[in-house]
Amino acid sequence: MAQTQSNLKRLAPFIWPQRAVLTLALLCTLGFVASMPALAYLAERLAKFIGAGDLFSMTELSYITVAVFIVRGLFQYGQDTLMAKASLQAVTDLRDHVFAHVQSLDIAFFMKTRAGDLAYLLTADVDRLSEAVRRFFGQFIPSILTIIFVVAYLIYLNWALTLLTLTVAPLLGLTLGVFGQKLRDRSRESQDLSSDLSALLTELFGGIRVIQGFATEGYEAGRFRAKSEANRAARFKSEQIKAVQFPVGGFLQAVGVLMLVWVGGWQISMGKLDASQFIGFMAGIGLLIDPIVLITTNFNELKQAESSADRLFELLAIKPKVKDLPDAKPLPPVRGVVQLNHVSFSYAETPVLVDINIVGEPGQVLALVGPSGGGKSSLVNLLSRFWDPQEGQILVDGVDIRTVTLPSLRRQIGLVPQETVLFSGTIAENIAYGRKNTPLADIEQAARIANAHEFILALPQGYQTRVGERGANLSGGQRQRVAIARAVLLDPKILLLDEATSALDVESEALVQEALNRLMKGRTVFIIAHRLSTIRDADRIFVIDQGRVVEQGNHSTLLKTNGLYAQLYARQLEPVVVTD
Repeated sequence: MAQTQSNLKRLAPFIWPQRAVLTLALLCTLGFVASMPALAYLAERLAKFIGAGDLFSMTELSYITVAVFIVRGLFQYGQDTLMAKASLQAVTDLRDHVFAHVQSLDIAFFMKTRAGDLAYLLTADVDRLSEAVRRFFGQFIPSILTIIFVVAYLIYLNWALTLLTLTVAPLLGLTLGVFGQKLRDRSRESQDLSSDLSALLTELFGGIRVIQGFATEGYEAGRFRAKSEANRAARFKSEQIKAVQFPVGGFLQAVGVLMLVWVGGWQISMGKLDASQFIGFMAGIGLLIDPIVLITTNFNELKQAESSADRLFELLAIKPKVKDLPDAKPLPPVRGVVQLNHVSFSYAETPVLVDINIVGEPGQVLALVGPSGGGKSSLVNLLSRFWDPQEGQILVDGVDIRTVTLPSLRRQIGLVPQETVLFSGTIAENIAYGRKNTPLADIEQAARIANAHEFILALPQGYQTRVGERGANLSGGQRQRVAIARAVLLDPKILLLDEATSALDVESEALVQEALNRLMKGRTVFIIAHRLSTIRDADRIFVIDQGRVVEQGNHSTLLKTNGLYAQLYARQLEPVVVTD
């Protein structure tokens, strides 16, 4: 129980803004629980009038009882709706906070975290926590207050019987504690396995073309079946615990009721208690059954929600390694002079870049070439400050990029990756991504520069055509031209290109290359080049091998040196020999 309270305390910043709604809800709760002793009292009076044969008083009391039930129902409605409103808003704020926090984490976090795990955290785990918060305020607290009110009335009626009734309470509490801890442990295991299942589904649906292309549907079905079975087994363990808990709790309650009936009957036989008082007392006991059942049920829900809260707060405890400094200032509009001064970078203990020195001026095209794994992509990621170098500086217009805010830096850097990412929505929304209320004329002008206007107009709804998940409705060349149009609209002074034409057919490559040539004019451009024929006109080519710049110069100069660049270029020009 202490852990549950601790988790709720950690939710306090999200619950506190709902204090006005919760106060109204608690007032309704007090009205609702106050009706419980009133109903027990009415039951006692009704039994007395029945015994006396007082029909008039019975009728009058029946009207009063109906009125109490109506008022009680109104209080319950207010309690339930207001509690639901407050708890849902609090947990929605929590979900938004977690999502914003995840977006602030650096690329290294996403490289080692599965998308399915994050999706499960932000959906299933948050939903479970939402239900727990609603139950805590809407059922758990009202049930405890109901028990307090009713027990106080029972003590007033007959303290000896009440004391006997309460002897069962410690056993019930101990039972709840033992079963609750076991349930919490099993729930954490079940939620981890459900998260694994969600991550596997994300992976499989993302790679469905490969799965079908290699005819491995049976193999993947087996993987899914194994994960699904593990998830089923873990959830079944939780249900087994609950299945044992309820009969044990019910048995203890039954023992208490039997003891109560026996002692009450003995008191009536001794003349210490009349029948109407005993009926009123038993009515009060009856009013305790639902609250006790709700406490048991909600205690289980709270224990299961603890594991969700643990997972969420573990995620919130992760701090981004790349973040704004406390005194970071926005980067003003730049010309685009980029300097890398003695930059070195490592993943953990593995050196990736060593003592890199590069200067790029506006209007220059700088190409990064070399064997795979040499560090080209890492260098480009450093320019966008997805990582920070361990040594050296990266300057933009003479300003160290670590001293400026991340959004102000990244909004002045355009990125056209090799694998284009489009988002669900219209083509117009993808071109104007992140720029609200952009005039359609500006979007169309950017599309013309990107050689995309004609194919967009040919689509069923033109610029309002929805692209499907990750742009599935478009060809590779079309997706690339939409991405280029997005960069054109951003109008960055610094442009990063990750060989945007390497996976395209000849016709699409020509259109994309023409669009890129327009986009690059007047900007500082860094190109990761896999196809060396596309960077022959680059102002400067940097050959990176094993994290070091081993050669630099223009195309013709590097060919004359007959070094690594010349070898790579010659290898790409070698004809393919086909043998029978």
